[in-house]
Amino acid sequence: MKRFFALMLAGLLLCSFALPVLAASDTARMMQGDDYQDALLVGKITETVEGYVMFDVVRTVNGKPAESPFLLFEGELFSIPMLTEFAVGDGILASVRYLHDNRSSGSMAYRAYKVELKQDKKIKMDVSEWDVGFIEWYVNTGERFMTGNGNSVSRYDEGSTDKQLIFDGQNWLMDSLDSKYTAPEVKREPIKPLLANFTTKQVLLLFGGCAVIGLIAITLLVVVVIKKKHKKSTL
Repeated sequence: MKRFFALMLAGLLLCSFALPVLAASDTARMMQGDDYQDALLVGKITETVEGYVMFDVVRTVNGKPAESPFLLFEGELFSIPMLTEFAVGDGILASVRYLHDNRSSGSMAYRAYKVELKQDKKIKMDVSEWDVGFIEWYVNTGERFMTGNGNSVSRYDEGSTDKQLIFDGQNWLMDSLDSKYTAPEVKREPIKPLLANFTTKQVLLLFGGCAVIGLIAITLLVVVVIKKKHKKSTL
């Protein structure tokens, strides 16, 4: 028993040491997506209310395309700025998780950034911090094969070992806003109606069940009416 509790304690300690490492990989999560991020969205704020903001979706960078207007709750926001710092007209880059697969409302998965929206659907951010520049590059170019250590950032082609330095620790040597880069967007997919998630057999069972319940209800109603008429006729 003592050994069991010792192992549990060791596991908890390992988890506590692992948390900072996981937190540091938020940038990678925004780029790659995972179970807690359904989409990375670029939008324009149209309404702000305490606890949530609403924005028009300019484009879906990755994940499942969203519908406009998009309602974003503050509940799971992990980093600054808080949603209360956004104003109508502001650009927003948001990592979101859909509630019950609802493409028009969701809660924050990891981060939200206030950004400047460009005419070509690109964004401008404060890239003085290397990881923010990392995200801006990815959002504006679609390139996800990059590596960085805080002192520099390099890009490379898939399957290649040749790296190209784009941040030297102080300056960005290449500009993602250059017209030679096109802001990528996830292919729009139709939003399936509720019944589309059911098989034909499930749909038939659903309607069959409703029909049976309706028939029982009608039968009970007829019985009640007949009893009332019979009671009146005996008076």
